[in-house]
Amino acid sequence: MAQESEQSVSQTVPSETGPLPMVQGDFRDLTMTVGKARVTDIIDGVTLSLENGKKVHLTGVWVPWDTGDDPGENVKKAKVLLHKIAYGRFIRLYQTKKNTEGRTNRMGEILAQAERDDGMWLQGALLNAGLAFVMTSPMNAEQASRMYGLESAARKNKAGLWADPRWNILTPEQAETYTNEYRIVEGKVFSTAMRNNTFYINFGRDWKKDFTVSIGSDKRIAFAKAGMDMQALNGKTIRVRGWIRQYNGPMIEVTHPQQIEVLNEK
Repeated sequence: MAQESEQSVSQTVPSETGPLPMVQGDFRDLTMTVGKARVTDIIDGVTLSLENGKKVHLTGVWVPWDTGDDPGENVKKAKVLLHKIAYGRFIRLYQTKKNTEGRTNRMGEILAQAERDDGMWLQGALLNAGLAFVMTSPMNAEQASRMYGLESAARKNKAGLWADPRWNILTPEQAETYTNEYRIVEGKVFSTAMRNNTFYINFGRDWKKDFTVSIGSDKRIAFAKAGMDMQALNGKTIRVRGWIRQYNGPMIEVTHPQQIEVLNEK
């Protein structure tokens, strides 16, 4: 996925006390399933309660937690922002067009992009303020390019969590230090290879030690449909995000094309 230009989405990142910009989404690739619902509670940085008792999980974004017992300052700040922009307000929900998948999670929460009744996009507001990462999934990958642009602009402005060096984009050499964490890694592709029906993107000469990205054979059709030629990634600078695991060195297993941004593609 080519990165959307920062200039097209850059907006003034709000201070904690200043006015919030109107960040709007484009939901043409989704279906509006709820036209009007009142928000009655903010559960955490990405979860809302509605007047009818149902919970909504804001898809495509993730706010890092500290621990299970103490979610930490990032979650608290995201909750404050959501309370400010959504509590007591009516929202609209947009979900994947396939009504058989990607609409609820295992906890029964509604998975949706959410828009306030005046057009403010809740996910966009979190990203614009630098209070969330983009974290798409195979079933909820819509809005990825738009969200990456907002995230990139917030990072450039060192807004929110991007002011903390802990969340800096990693180099391939740094990835090993962050095993079992959801992180963003950026680097130049050294080589690509197919082995045992798995496609590998290597960032160093020693594939048994250096950072690698793996893509299962069952995902190749999705990449082809997205117009991504994986063989053509050699020599390109890419940004990949996901959970870093240890398998012959640090590795991210990519499950859908939107996890990869090609940064120097024209």
